[in-house]
Amino acid sequence: MPIDGDPKPLSESPEARPGWLSKCGIVVPTLFVRGRHTSPGDPNRPVMTVADSPKKRKRPTSPHPKRKMPLRSEETRPADHSFDNMTQQQKEAEALARFGQKLQDAKACEEYDGERANLLKAEDENAWDRGAKPKSTSTSEQDRLERRAAIIIHAIREYERIVTFGNIASEALPLPEDQDMGGQYLTNKERIDTQSKLFEISKIVPKGALLHLHFNAELYPELLLVRARKMENMYIRSIQRIQDEHQLGMTELIFNVLDPATVNPDVDIFSVDYPLITTPQDLKKEGFQQQIWMPWAKFQDAFEKKFPGQYKHEEPETFREGRPHHCGDSAHHVLRPAENWLRSKMVLSREEAYHPDQTVNGVWARFNQATRAFKGLLNYESVYKSYISDAIDQMIQEKVMYAELRPMLLDKSIPGNSGKPEDSVDLAAQMKLIIAGVEAKKAELLQKGEIHKFPFGLKIIYCTPRSIPPHMMENEMRDCIKLKIQFPDLICGFDLVGAEDRPNHIGFYRTQLVAFRETCKALNLDIPFMFHAGETLLDTGGSNDPTKSNLYDAVALNSKRIGHGFALMKHPLLVEKFRKTDTNSGICIELCLISNELLHLCRNVKEHPYPELLAAGIPCTVNSDNPSLFSNSMSHEFYQIMVGAPTMSLYSWKQLARWSIDYSCLSPQQQVQAHEYLDSARADFCKTVVDRYEYLMDGDKIDPFKAEDAYPPRKRRHPDVLKALASKLE
Repeated sequence: MPIDGDPKPLSESPEARPGWLSKCGIVVPTLFVRGRHTSPGDPNRPVMTVADSPKKRKRPTSPHPKRKMPLRSEETRPADHSFDNMTQQQKEAEALARFGQKLQDAKACEEYDGERANLLKAEDENAWDRGAKPKSTSTSEQDRLERRAAIIIHAIREYERIVTFGNIASEALPLPEDQDMGGQYLTNKERIDTQSKLFEISKIVPKGALLHLHFNAELYPELLLVRARKMENMYIRSIQRIQDEHQLGMTELIFNVLDPATVNPDVDIFSVDYPLITTPQDLKKEGFQQQIWMPWAKFQDAFEKKFPGQYKHEEPETFREGRPHHCGDSAHHVLRPAENWLRSKMVLSREEAYHPDQTVNGVWARFNQATRAFKGLLNYESVYKSYISDAIDQMIQEKVMYAELRPMLLDKSIPGNSGKPEDSVDLAAQMKLIIAGVEAKKAELLQKGEIHKFPFGLKIIYCTPRSIPPHMMENEMRDCIKLKIQFPDLICGFDLVGAEDRPNHIGFYRTQLVAFRETCKALNLDIPFMFHAGETLLDTGGSNDPTKSNLYDAVALNSKRIGHGFALMKHPLLVEKFRKTDTNSGICIELCLISNELLHLCRNVKEHPYPELLAAGIPCTVNSDNPSLFSNSMSHEFYQIMVGAPTMSLYSWKQLARWSIDYSCLSPQQQVQAHEYLDSARADFCKTVVDRYEYLMDGDKIDPFKAEDAYPPRKRRHPDVLKALASKLE
């Protein structure tokens, strides 16, 4: 751009322009050209201004310079020297001439390329997963395998995007079988489970620690329903009598282990005389409880008579992956119709999650209904003992080496096997059952030489609902402190749970929470806060006041981690508090991608803000939240991470797994050991990926012809295959 006072015309070649323009019928006055020899007395003679002199004054950098602008000549330049004063025809000619010249300006393009390359380099050097990548100068075999595994995983993902899911952007209508990679999870699940090699890889990648898992939601309902068959005193109640299909669909059922002497043996949920529960106060009426509990075995027989030939066990493909093939027993068990129907009440279906009329409040109500059904099937003595072993087996299968579970401990006891009040299992006894289960599993692994698969056992995060009054919250905190003193290596945190669009926000309990924090500090009790926060779109803490966002309270109370954090990017100041720096460890976010989708925070994983959270430098971990309700697993969560954003890579998986160790409640010494186990497992993983999938590759891309033989047949074919076939026909 010409500097101030420079009357140089816009064209770079003034000598050549008049001839070219004259051919177009345009007359250009000679006085327009700088450098034309004129007499000193010519009033149109160009005059050098101060800014044109060799000692040019620098252009001020401030938009409001304090210095005066350069002096200009008192002589006014001819109007014809200004582009603005040209005729339209002259302007067009001048602009086209300049554009034609600039198209040949390689230097300008080189400057652009350099600027763009610098941006990419700077972003890469500051990428959140940069530390997980091997040094470019490294020539070790392990780093070579890791680089190759990263290339293979990227190539497989992009091949599956085009062929397995048919994601080809064009004007052509998609094929009927095409789906959206990274689209609705439950819609895609069957294809993911049965046709994706990327998911095969997701199942074997080392995942580190699982830090956000609700205690009652790790095992699938099939297993719990089969275990319940062994309990003769397992009872069930309904919120309404069941007379027809409509009532069957609308009711909610709750399990409990009871003393048979305390209930009426003739209770029939299918009878017109079954008591109606109109308010919660009905349950407190004298004698009411005796009239609402029906034996579970009796219910199943009556169910088959009431709905003959219906609800037979035909397990859909979407539930097969990750579920027990034998329901925990040596022989395969087919669920009875009542069990199969009840399972549908315990698992969120695609219709329930994605129906156009479904709402956030509606899906949360359905979710809470399912959790209540699980509660009674899990919270009794005999299944509690076996649960820990089964849960650890499930985690080992998913390549998880450590977990922190979140039980809801508002109820101070669970039924013993007899169902009698005197045999109930209090909180301390429950913790002892957990410890015994962990120690038994560790001994089993040690004997098999597999202790490295789950070397550190489990820890417990004490959970209680945000909906209780302050005096009850005080009691919850007292119980948590007592359990920490009794079981210092087991209790590792405190959390408030529940839908965040309902009261109360965390700050509602500020008096109790601050007292809890200060008490722990004074007594050197390590019980960090790990709040659910930001699991919401409204982000108002169950009110209409945005200042009651739970994220503010989580930061003000020095939370070690938060669950979900979906709404965090709305708060630029808080983002800085969460960010990890050289001097600040930040606050870790426990990502739960599938849970956030199914509970209507986003339509699919591609709309989830996790790439932005990570790009902001916020440490995150991958978690499954409620796998039994959402038909997911840690393998599915890692898969979703990879397909949710094109920037994700093997190194992203690696960094997320590392953070799961860094922000766990393991001791510093245990964390060092955990990283050693993780590094060893990752080296084996990379070698397995290369050994197992290299045959599909042609250089750094998938060979589409080899892939056609390796993948299930599809109507959608790779463009390179279609191109090759077309060339043969020519």
